[in-house]
Amino acid sequence: MTESKLVFLLKTFKKVEWRRFKEFLASPYFNKRTDLGTFFDYIAATAPDFSEKKLSKTVVFKKLYPNQAYDDKQMRYLMNYTLKAAEEFLGQQKVESLGLKDNYILEELVDRKLEKHSKRYFEKTANSQKNTKEKTIDYYYSNYQLADIANKHFINQGLRKDDANLKLALDNLDLFYFTKKIKYSCEVLNRQKIFSTSYDLDFMNIVYEYLSDERKIKEPLIAIYYQIYALLIKEDASENFEILKDLIQNYNEEISSIEKQHIYSYAINYCGRQMKYNKNSKYYVNQCLDLYLKGIQQEFLFENGYLSPWNFKNVVKLGFNLKKYDWTEKFIQDYHIKLAPEFQDDALHYNLADLAYRKENYQDAQYHLLLVEYSDLVYSLGAKTMLLKIYYENKEVESLLSLIASFSIYLRRNKKISNNFRETYLNFAMLLSQIVRATKDKIPKVINNINNTELVTNRSWLLQICEELK
Repeated sequence: MTESKLVFLLKTFKKVEWRRFKEFLASPYFNKRTDLGTFFDYIAATAPDFSEKKLSKTVVFKKLYPNQAYDDKQMRYLMNYTLKAAEEFLGQQKVESLGLKDNYILEELVDRKLEKHSKRYFEKTANSQKNTKEKTIDYYYSNYQLADIANKHFINQGLRKDDANLKLALDNLDLFYFTKKIKYSCEVLNRQKIFSTSYDLDFMNIVYEYLSDERKIKEPLIAIYYQIYALLIKEDASENFEILKDLIQNYNEEISSIEKQHIYSYAINYCGRQMKYNKNSKYYVNQCLDLYLKGIQQEFLFENGYLSPWNFKNVVKLGFNLKKYDWTEKFIQDYHIKLAPEFQDDALHYNLADLAYRKENYQDAQYHLLLVEYSDLVYSLGAKTMLLKIYYENKEVESLLSLIASFSIYLRRNKKISNNFRETYLNFAMLLSQIVRATKDKIPKVINNINNTELVTNRSWLLQICEELK
């Protein structure tokens, strides 16, 4: 049962959702089967481990129906009904979180021509919308929907006078459409850079031109995504990047955490491209680090309440690039505990090993590498690569060649490693072996091999040690 769709879905539930789903199942309006609540209680008691022993179908069935012989069909029905209930719960929760439920209630009151009810509920819903601090794209849609309902109410009254709600509905529909359009277009351009695919953006170019009028981009999200779009289409978008930073700062309180994740990712990716190609790369390393730290401090770069290992590693790497070794060590010590428990120890020791290596304290680096349990493939590959470099720096040729051989076998046999990753690290091991075995007159040929190898990690280090041998 641990491999079932139901358990996979329940594993994503936050703490508050376990409690709310239990209440959902207890409501006869949403669920008339009493056994679903008992079944859910049993599953909840096995969280967060969800052990196979406790969640075996036969074990669960016996707990629920002690006086019945095991019936697989009945068990499958129970799991399926609970899965459907969980999906309905998520849908209900989403409607409530978007603030659309009030609009649907108001629309029903208007359709039923309940004048007093409609007026009271409209005032309540309008005030609630007005007091919303965080803006999402759905906020604009909700405002459009509210104005559209108000216009419908006006038509029902049959009054012969002008009404502002029709214009309000049009304006908010425009805001929703343009924000959604420019956000999707940014994603399309981003995918084009990653996957080398092509999309027709002719109409978006018209929209972009239309929005270039400053009067059109007063709304925070349109203004922000307008600048992000510029980052993705311009060769020199440094001015747009500075404007984007100011917008993010000015509208920080008005943008939802989910929206900030997307916005900061675009800004960070732009910095990454500039760090690779721009002569002023140190400036963008600092900017990138600043963006990561803001996201971490405000916790919108967290996933399910934890700092992601990827974001943690990127901050450490940026700190190393800036040679801020003391600051980086403090960050590692302070923030590794913000990672999910299963990543904490490896993140701590791998990154302390990397820090010691960069400070040429190879003994400390090896000590910390011994404490890495390699629960994550990236740490495993990185640790073995670091150890190869340490053996080279310490001139431990025999240990180096032995590790190159065993590492190459590991790379070829491990089915979890993608082809590109495998080739990247195999090439590193092969080229390092060539360097160790090469005579001085063969080094230029090895340098040529390094430059012409498409996939290889630590290319700059390989070239550096070749230059030292020339």
